[in-house]
Amino acid sequence: MASEPLRPENSKRSLSMRVSKLIRIQLERGKVGVEAVAGQLNMSRYTLHKKLRQEGLTFAALLEQVRREQAITYMKDKSKPLVEIAEQLGFSELSAFSRAFKRWMGTPPAEYRSLRLS
Repeated sequence: MASEPLRPENSKRSLSMRVSKLIRIQLERGKVGVEAVAGQLNMSRYTLHKKLRQEGLTFAALLEQVRREQAITYMKDKSKPLVEIAEQLGFSELSAFSRAFKRWMGTPPAEYRSLRLS
């Protein structure tokens, strides 16, 4: 049985999904870099940026999206300190994570935990 050829919109989704998955893996390992992701996809950094731009995306936007999704998941574990969450998401300091989280969710992380996850 022959498989259906990929349509352009499917291959676009496929690239952004693969990039997001590689970002998640790199976050778990402690460091995220566009060069490493591009290399894992067997393309140059320039080509990765170009292909993502064709989809209307950027590497930075995908990184931000993955961090946001992971932050929400990590916040559900109330025993996990915010400092640890910040480190796992690749933030240099808790304050940087707190600013990003407030931008994403409209409330600081500690308040989010106490109000939403009670």
